[in-house]
Amino acid sequence: MSSRPRISPSVTPGMVIGLLDVVSGHGGKTDLARIAIDLQSDVDDLLPVIEVAETLGFLSVENGDVVLTELGEKLVKAMPSEKKLLLRNAILNVEPFATAFKLIKSRKEFSAEELFEELSKVKELGEEYRDPEQIHHMLLEWLLYTETVRYNGDEKKFQVKS
Repeated sequence: MSSRPRISPSVTPGMVIGLLDVVSGHGGKTDLARIAIDLQSDVDDLLPVIEVAETLGFLSVENGDVVLTELGEKLVKAMPSEKKLLLRNAILNVEPFATAFKLIKSRKEFSAEELFEELSKVKELGEEYRDPEQIHHMLLEWLLYTETVRYNGDEKKFQVKS
């Protein structure tokens, strides 16, 4: 589990899609500074989003340029339902989602606290994902957007979609 790539808890699917749209608008390749200007953001604020998009295989960074991959181009051109599927497939082996999917298969439902406990068993993951509320918010953003699970707000449990 510890050797799997991981993504920043502060990055949302909308941020990744927005970034890919901007890069696509520049022909699929553009300078990092140009993206910052277009999004009216600091380069430092964009780095976690770029890192997540790269980890998920949607873009690469080459000599300061951000370049859409074939998968990134596919996502940009996709219909909303296909975007969700592409994102769902991209997060399958990325932490903390890989552990969440493992919990879904074994328990049929889990809470963010239970995921937090699993992540904290692996030292390097526990250091990055140390806030249960942040994990809860991240799960809501990604798993609900990609329609991977259902969410029971009363019990704060993520459940297998039937």
